[in-house]
Amino acid sequence: MAESGLSIGLPDLRKEVGFFLSYGTSGWSAAQQSEIDRYIQSGVRRVLYPPAVTPETLGYEWSWLRPTTTLPTVIAQGDYDLPDDLGRIVGDFHFPTEEYRAGIVHVSEGKILEERANANLTGAPYWYAIRWKATTGTTGQRQEVLFYPEPDTVWSLIYTYEAYQGALSDTYPYPPGGMKLAELYIESCLAVAESRADDEDKGKHQQQYEALLIDAISRDRRNGAKFYGNMGHHEDEGFEFRRGWGESTYPITYHGDTI
Repeated sequence: MAESGLSIGLPDLRKEVGFFLSYGTSGWSAAQQSEIDRYIQSGVRRVLYPPAVTPETLGYEWSWLRPTTTLPTVIAQGDYDLPDDLGRIVGDFHFPTEEYRAGIVHVSEGKILEERANANLTGAPYWYAIRWKATTGTTGQRQEVLFYPEPDTVWSLIYTYEAYQGALSDTYPYPPGGMKLAELYIESCLAVAESRADDEDKGKHQQQYEALLIDAISRDRRNGAKFYGNMGHHEDEGFEFRRGWGESTYPITYHGDTI
């Protein structure tokens, strides 16, 4: 599938930064291209993990950095390595739809270890914990998930996570988020060059970056949920939340009598 003609890639960002630095749009020396690429990678990071420009941008997580995937369980195995690009789990782990089971809830690592010490059960997990694995520094630090009870069958557990991103390269030139963030990426990279090369912390590109960032976050919030489930009566929807009950609402009793 072809990229949108308005998408921005690494070659385009190099031209923008190179022109800003008065290096031209091509024919750079090795040192010049190295400098250009440093500013670009830093600029991309500032889009992926925005600084606290306003209270709304503080700690903001983009919807497009949250892929959904599956984790296949192994019988009687409670601990599993998580993907290399995992930043954190978003929400709970979920069983396949046909299982009709509640989600697996996040608890502390201590709770899992305590329960395992008391009774190392197997069955359908109802708790999970995340912990960091030891590292030697030869790679980035990885994480693993602990389930309790340990699975007693094979499931493909479904979960969503915040994904780390790799550096832009000639092989992978497109930053995430799509063409609608093209100008934000450009201004972010130029703001880095402006700050580091010209020693100007609040120049015009930084100001433009901040304005585009606030706008992009506002647009991204529209991707959030519009319906969060039943918040009261659900006669019109016809949902049934209790097995065996076919009426439109649940009965209410007082001292054993229906009211």
